[in-house]
Amino acid sequence: MALASAGMVHPATYVYTATPRFVPDAWACGQERFPRGAAIRLIAAQQARELAPAFFASADPEVSFDGQRVLFAGKQRRGDPWQIWETAVTGGEPHRIAAWTEDAIRPLYLPEGRVVYARKLADGYQLEVLPLAGGQPLRITYAPGNWLPCDVLHDGRVLYEGAHPAADSAAHELYTVYPDGSGVEAYRCDHGVSRHAGRQLASRDIVFVTAKGFARFTSALATQVEAASAGGGEFAGPMAEWTPEQWLVAFRPNATAAYAIYSLNPADGARHKISDRPGVQPVMLAARETPLRFPSGLHDWPGANVLCLNAYTAKREIAEGSVASVRLYTQGAEGKPVVLGETAVESDGSFFLHVPGDRPLRLELRDRAGRVIEAERGWFWMRRGEQRVCVGCHAGPERAPENAVPKVLLRADVPVRMDRGGK
Repeated sequence: MALASAGMVHPATYVYTATPRFVPDAWACGQERFPRGAAIRLIAAQQARELAPAFFASADPEVSFDGQRVLFAGKQRRGDPWQIWETAVTGGEPHRIAAWTEDAIRPLYLPEGRVVYARKLADGYQLEVLPLAGGQPLRITYAPGNWLPCDVLHDGRVLYEGAHPAADSAAHELYTVYPDGSGVEAYRCDHGVSRHAGRQLASRDIVFVTAKGFARFTSALATQVEAASAGGGEFAGPMAEWTPEQWLVAFRPNATAAYAIYSLNPADGARHKISDRPGVQPVMLAARETPLRFPSGLHDWPGANVLCLNAYTAKREIAEGSVASVRLYTQGAEGKPVVLGETAVESDGSFFLHVPGDRPLRLELRDRAGRVIEAERGWFWMRRGEQRVCVGCHAGPERAPENAVPKVLLRADVPVRMDRGGK
């Protein structure tokens, strides 16, 4: 049975991934996270059983909103790619959601009978949305690199992680995007430390793993706050909220030990081992709140519109009057930046562009001599038919715009075309 010895604290029913070795960031470089195999186990009333005993490997458990089903990534045979499956908590044969020749990992439930997951495509792990009943997937990320879903937030956005600010960066950041692929942005703009495996608590705070332990984002602060130190050991996300005072986490005391499931008190950092069996990815097996449904507002256009209210509203100070133009890039066939167009920026820092949809994009601010003042190092995208307003240049989602009409809209209400080389 391999449960913990008497005297250990035991939570209510939960599932986790039993594995002798877990490499949390291996997916980001195309490697195997479970090089020695994995199996999802259900723990209830001091009993344990595997949810997919006939599978060669199973991992990434996610419990449905009613607590009756479990979504997971699995391999029936050793040579199979990771695919998305669903099984009833009560048992029975797992049902495959879809079959591809590429790996598909880390599935999460969405409202209205859909699932979001990461699929390994030519340009890296990209996020897709698929009905549980099957059908054609909807791709919702369009930047090169590797992206992994972390959670579905209460407001309907998908929380995911990936390299920042460029695909070759060693640091990871947390991002959000709506289930139709619109509205992509970094969750916070105080970039620096690497953030992994974000999860939203019942309080709506976001908890994630750093090199020091757990940290969190709260609505009142623009920067992270420390939540629980690893004390010389290592946490591996994601965590599960057993109660507000007790979390289930994967922890190991040193780099040579295997991860195991612990309870953690985030207030004082106290840890208690739950099971002697090595494992990661704990998830509470209970009904939970269904996220809000997101009604997509995309139009059937080939491109998208973006309005910048004031490029001078930025994290880094930009001298007033210094910005003369904005240049837009996309990624070419060989992975190199290709100029789509350039246009003037108004004296108040505003500009209005029509850009290609569903393609990597990058903006660059230039002065009157053509020198670069500020430039994005990573890529973003806009969905076909998306209409978006940004406050400024990397201003951060916590910034509010000034109560003023941007000069670019006083001059014209038609965006400058940047989807065919500008004009």
